[in-house]
Amino acid sequence: MRTAWLILALAVAACAAPATQVATASPTAFPSDLGATASPSSSPTPEPSASATPPARTIDVVDGIEFAMITGPADLRLETAISRADEAVIASSVAADVEAVQRDFARSFTARPLVYVFATSEGYARGLARVFGYSTATAAFVADNSVSFFEPSLLAIAVNWQAIGDRRPVAAIRHELTHRLTLDACAPRCDLVPAWFNEGEARLAEALVPGSDWRMVRVRYEAASMAATNTLIPLNTLVSQLTWNSLTDWAGYYKYQEAARATELLREDVGGDAGSVVADGDGDVGIDGARRDPDLAVVTDGVAGVREHVHERARCDSAEHHVDCRRGIDRDRPGVRCPPGPPRGAARSNRVSAV
Repeated sequence: MRTAWLILALAVAACAAPATQVATASPTAFPSDLGATASPSSSPTPEPSASATPPARTIDVVDGIEFAMITGPADLRLETAISRADEAVIASSVAADVEAVQRDFARSFTARPLVYVFATSEGYARGLARVFGYSTATAAFVADNSVSFFEPSLLAIAVNWQAIGDRRPVAAIRHELTHRLTLDACAPRCDLVPAWFNEGEARLAEALVPGSDWRMVRVRYEAASMAATNTLIPLNTLVSQLTWNSLTDWAGYYKYQEAARATELLREDVGGDAGSVVADGDGDVGIDGARRDPDLAVVTDGVAGVREHVHERARCDSAEHHVDCRRGIDRDRPGVRCPPGPPRGAARSNRVSAV
């Protein structure tokens, strides 16, 4: 009898085993189900890549050129030949630049900046002619001598993406946005702002883009080299924007380095966060306050003063002297203090203040 019960128990266990196998094997039918849902007749399922796909572009045609219209802190118009990947880089860079420039100036743009970005150098020249209204000769000259450009009469910025697209971080657009906000700040007497100061502020803005420390090193080193070789350009010859624009080739490059360094020194002497362009309630603009300060005469009164000031600051910026110069002491000349300037790493500003 015991044997019979044992046989019966084994039989029951054997019958139960297939049911267990069916339960564990049921997921093997899932791949065929996936194949069914992928067919056109099946219910749609969310695409994993759908969230990464950018929305369709909004296209506008301006003077025969197609632009993608990008919403954001700037009125950004990209030539449609620019890739979607580059579009994302440009949009994020411009958004960061607008925020940074407004923070540095302690004021907002009166209207969203208008920025045209052209895909190629040829498109840049074509856009300067068609969209900005320059003559063919002027458009060709500007295109040959710039990678970006701000046109005050249109309050518009043009950018040659082919020329700057491989550079990281992108800094040229911040340069032009600085011009744009300077125009807001100095109106209606922007004629009182010298070209070297206007351009020096914009070049410094490039060097303040995160990751652009090397640009500041070049500004200081190359300005010091000009001072050492007696090749500084007299600042009083760089007051007019027309004169400034006429300098091309290597002079067209080094004028920016000298102006940036002179502007940096002026800002340091006024104070790290002090306004560089002073506008009173009536809109009068200038750097007269700086000119009245005898300590700043070395920057504003001519090439000899700039050369002396650059030389002195170069000594204190050098690796050999910077520790002692941070304390305001030049150890090579006991009792002689270094020129004024904030400690290394101190925050700097391109702020334009209204007083």
